[in-house]
Amino acid sequence: MLAFVVKGGIALVLGDTIGPQGDEESAIPAFKNFCLRNDWRPCFYQVRPDYLRTYKANGFNAISIGQEGIVDLTAFTLEGKVGKESRNTVNRMLRLGHRVEIYEPPLNSELLNRLRILSDEWLTTMKGSEYHFSLGWFEDDYVRTSIVAAVYTPEGHMSAFANIVSEYQRNEVSLDLMRHIREIENGTMEFLLVSIFDWAKKKGYATFSLGLSALSGVGEKTGDPVMEQALHYIYEKVNGFYNFKGLHKFKDKFHPRWESRYLIYPGTVSLPAIATGLVRAHSGDNFVWAYLKR
Repeated sequence: MLAFVVKGGIALVLGDTIGPQGDEESAIPAFKNFCLRNDWRPCFYQVRPDYLRTYKANGFNAISIGQEGIVDLTAFTLEGKVGKESRNTVNRMLRLGHRVEIYEPPLNSELLNRLRILSDEWLTTMKGSEYHFSLGWFEDDYVRTSIVAAVYTPEGHMSAFANIVSEYQRNEVSLDLMRHIREIENGTMEFLLVSIFDWAKKKGYATFSLGLSALSGVGEKTGDPVMEQALHYIYEKVNGFYNFKGLHKFKDKFHPRWESRYLIYPGTVSLPAIATGLVRAHSGDNFVWAYLKR
């Protein structure tokens, strides 16, 4: 199976093919032919390095777009020198009276409403709208059926939350929505993540995905492809606005294993259309409005 959306003649697949090992050998060329019959150009977004050989054998190009941080839950600990920073943060938050609650689905309407109010405040603070495609968005039925972790202040007010998503084939969990109120205690998000690590470890999960660290590690070496070096230049220039480096540094404090993720595309001439298609998919086709608003 392949999960995809078509935007501007670009068939955007999220991730690799889903199914038994080996089926990608036939699934990838079959999808390519399916796109040709529909006059679409196929593109695979955020794929792992596992099937790069198969993509290239079918005429595709690959470019690194960042790294995904994978935390080994079996080895993660707050003990010793390695866990000192997070241990100090957690202890301070507990000492101040903050706590984390984990809610199993289905969530009741009162809790769902509190989560929605917090989410709306976060969106207002970010001066943006919901993203789509590779990220989830606040939709009642989706959130209601999710496992949710929430941080509460000493006064009992919800200050942050995240919903937890399982990656069944890899015995892995990750986060989708991760939101907080405008003014939060320093260390709140780290407290939330460490608490989720502890919950996931007790549930028997092996790893935790911190998600894509966009453009991290891309084009840093002299021998890297010219296209990746160009992306690295953009990364340096836009970092002040998007704070890619700050997000990467935050994730890196959990000592994850960094794995490269790639964009698979049919040719260089297709990249402008692919870029537009990705923006449309992530913005829910609101990218023109969002641009004009700013």
